[in-house]
Amino acid sequence: MDKSENGEGAFKGFGDEWRPSNLSPSEAQAATSWVEARIDKRSMLTRKDRVEDVRDAMWELEKDGEIIVHRVSDVHEPVVARTIYGWEKKIPTNNMWHHKSCGQ
Repeated sequence: MDKSENGEGAFKGFGDEWRPSNLSPSEAQAATSWVEARIDKRSMLTRKDRVEDVRDAMWELEKDGEIIVHRVSDVHEPVVARTIYGWEKKIPTNNMWHHKSCGQ
């Protein structure tokens, strides 16, 4: 049975419209560079004031037992990316979870 026949698509859970790109490593890098150029440009165009970093407040709430802060540790094999505000953010590449607050 073809994966598209059982509703799994090329990438399980993403639907039939998701298909492998079959790009060569150099083509994949060119596509990635194109996207990165637009992301960098977008971050410059936001012209938003830098927002407050709420992590210190979250750690205080965690210390008081009011919330649990899930941290990305080395077991998640994270990559580091910069937000549009210039902060570094760890993004897990395995053992991922979804938080409910954004509707995932």
